[in-house]
Amino acid sequence: MGEHQRVTLREEDLYAKAEAREDTLTLVVFRLASEWYGIKIADVNEVLNVEKIAFLPSSPEYIAGIFNLRGNILSVTDLRKVFGLPHEELTARSRLVVISSGALETGLLVDEVVEPLEVPLSRIDPALVTIAPDRAECLSGTTHIDKKFIGILKIEMILRAIERNAP
Repeated sequence: MGEHQRVTLREEDLYAKAEAREDTLTLVVFRLASEWYGIKIADVNEVLNVEKIAFLPSSPEYIAGIFNLRGNILSVTDLRKVFGLPHEELTARSRLVVISSGALETGLLVDEVVEPLEVPLSRIDPALVTIAPDRAECLSGTTHIDKKFIGILKIEMILRAIERNAP
């Protein structure tokens, strides 16, 4: 082992510039009727297939019922009703997006969930001023990705709106 291998270093090796990586926001994106929305992935506990939702008498119209999640009874919130969107029947693509904040936890009934989406922060715009005020308060921003206009929801405001409308 008397031979030494010589390694030649270039200036670029020593002072290579690390490419600046833009901060992103990862969203769980879902469809309600013909509209697209996203929730920060950190705010989503899980996404479930819609199985058995039990009707809950005398509940507000936006509560589709309740379901059993591993021994915990959770309400099912129909976001279409919260946002005044037309009713659609459940399909094989329908999902429950389970969210919580503090003690309040609910499953959001949505029509379809797509793959999580990483959105560069530079591509997020404020909510449009043309959006109805009651809906705009639930949006932290909007983005256009793959020909979809996506409203980014603030779960705290959705849960607050649900709590405010509770009997």
